[in-house]
Amino acid sequence: MQLRTMGAATASAIALFAQAGWAQSRILQFDVNNLKYQTLNSAGAPSAFGGTTHTGSLVLTDLLPTTELLAIAIATGGGGFIPQPGSPWNLTDASLTVNLNSGNVTGGSFLIDINGGPAGGGDRYSATVGAVGNVSTYVGGGFKVEGLTLAGSFSDASFGPINVADFFAAQGGNLLQGSFLAFKITPDANGAGYADVDAFVSNVPAPGSLACLAGAGLLAARRRRR
Repeated sequence: MQLRTMGAATASAIALFAQAGWAQSRILQFDVNNLKYQTLNSAGAPSAFGGTTHTGSLVLTDLLPTTELLAIAIATGGGGFIPQPGSPWNLTDASLTVNLNSGNVTGGSFLIDINGGPAGGGDRYSATVGAVGNVSTYVGGGFKVEGLTLAGSFSDASFGPINVADFFAAQGGNLLQGSFLAFKITPDANGAGYADVDAFVSNVPAPGSLACLAGAGLLAARRRRR
């Protein structure tokens, strides 16, 4: 499979970053395919998915080798996303937990490990899901969930062969922020299935708050297949 091309919303987000004076900003994208998911109810038990009004959680986890880190791409200074060398990526672990209240995102977590993760001499990126975003219908069928991330961190200054020293230097507190889009969510009667996730992180903190980052368009960042 090929890296999805940049959609209009993603292009708009990059343009707004440039207009905001973040000419040196870099945005890194993780493109993860075929994460296995299960929806949980408010008691934490597996349940059918309540769609745009679901209360509970959506828990996506890797099921290797079905799950794959398809690509890592970086956009610099308002330019387009460029796939980074390193493919095929040795994905070790990936998870996205999204807590929901009546279809609104209230928190959660994101994690991705390659080459064994920190314990195995590899690398990790992790972040907290902020209380911003919601479930909505997906044009290609089913549902999608969009939200923002904060308190992002890389385990060191490189992620595989990619130099992420600028991201590593910017992390701490809630400074390393980003967004995610989980889509192609078409659960069975038990609330289970497979979905794709695009996760983004910026090396430039959004000025003021998560709301500013949403206003810059990262919440709407999405990609479509070629």
